[in-house]
Amino acid sequence: MQRTRRQILDILKKRGQATLEELAREVLLSPVTVRVHLSVLQRDDLVKVEEVRGRVGRPFFVYSLTEEAEDLFPKRYHVLASRLLGGIDDLLPAETRDALLSHIAAKWAEERSSRLAGKSLAEKVAEVAQIRTEEGAIADWERTDGGFLLRHYNCPNLLVSRAHAHVCAIEEEYLGRLFGSPILRQSCIGRGDRVCSFLIPERQPAD
Repeated sequence: MQRTRRQILDILKKRGQATLEELAREVLLSPVTVRVHLSVLQRDDLVKVEEVRGRVGRPFFVYSLTEEAEDLFPKRYHVLASRLLGGIDDLLPAETRDALLSHIAAKWAEERSSRLAGKSLAEKVAEVAQIRTEEGAIADWERTDGGFLLRHYNCPNLLVSRAHAHVCAIEEEYLGRLFGSPILRQSCIGRGDRVCSFLIPERQPAD
């Protein structure tokens, strides 16, 4: 990102909000120049502007970060997630732990289930690929003999899954619940493969 725009974002992160003049003083540029940079940041949905009306004087504008801009700042969710999962492993019996993780997968799938209602299996596979891409997995799919292959080119939980293999089991159960039937994992990024891939059978085997 262009240096001045990054400076503006950092200032807004620290201050919460700032006027054009305050930003100009901080970055040592003219308000006209800073306004150009703000226009680009607004266009990219990283900065929003709000009109403020005081009791006296003319209204003025303040700038602040959007939720999208928060993704540009460092996050270490994996550290907390690993500690939570480690605590679960230490304190809960395996049966209770597995029931908890299964519950998480079920609630996760429930949040997305409305997007799959009334769809054929092929349409579900396409929609799940879109859902997983939105969740950071960069997914695609293709039809294969007897079913469909869903591929993830990125693991959003890689650092956690390497330390806690049952994270992959949560993901697999989540996908199975979305499709309403068991799926078969073919490869796993966490185990050193290039992609995570899952086979979704077109017909379920007879019991």
